[in-house]
Amino acid sequence: MYAVSSLKVLANVLTLSRGVIAILLLRARDFEDPATVVRFVVLLTLLGWTTDVFDGNLARASRHTGGRISSADFPMDILMMWSAGYVFARTGLIPHALYVGYSVLMVVVALLSRFNRAMVLGFCAPLAGLPLVVSYVYSPRYFMFFVLWIGVVLIADWKRFTQVVDSFVDALPDPQRRIIRGILGRLGSHHTGFSG
Repeated sequence: MYAVSSLKVLANVLTLSRGVIAILLLRARDFEDPATVVRFVVLLTLLGWTTDVFDGNLARASRHTGGRISSADFPMDILMMWSAGYVFARTGLIPHALYVGYSVLMVVVALLSRFNRAMVLGFCAPLAGLPLVVSYVYSPRYFMFFVLWIGVVLIADWKRFTQVVDSFVDALPDPQRRIIRGILGRLGSHHTGFSG
């Protein structure tokens, strides 16, 4: 029983750590050059995504997946993604006005959709990919490091990845969900086919 509760505590700490990472991103100042910005954001982002992989696995292993901190997982992910984009906008690596406009649009869509998880995730997808794109432009070494990390995580946790994709599609409003399920059906599956 002690081991199970320890796993849950560790999962909660990892979840909350993404909030700490977001704060570190928001408080960062005085970068020397674009490559330094990229290195800072990519390393913290990959640390955050690694905690995201492990916190869910630990919570499931503890058989206690609910709770207040567990419910903060999704908001912590969004905050971390948004904070990384904020650093890029503040340092001029992406247009500041464009980032502000995108952020406002994301909030409006979240409110109008009543925080539909799929709609919010749809807007967060470009934010999740932003460190990858910016690193490709300003620091190819960290771009390759990011791509390698993605490959390792997909290989190590493919089943969970496909479950996340399925849950995303299931959370879409009906017209969009039917379109995507139709595409998947034409490909031979009503779901991704790997999560069953």
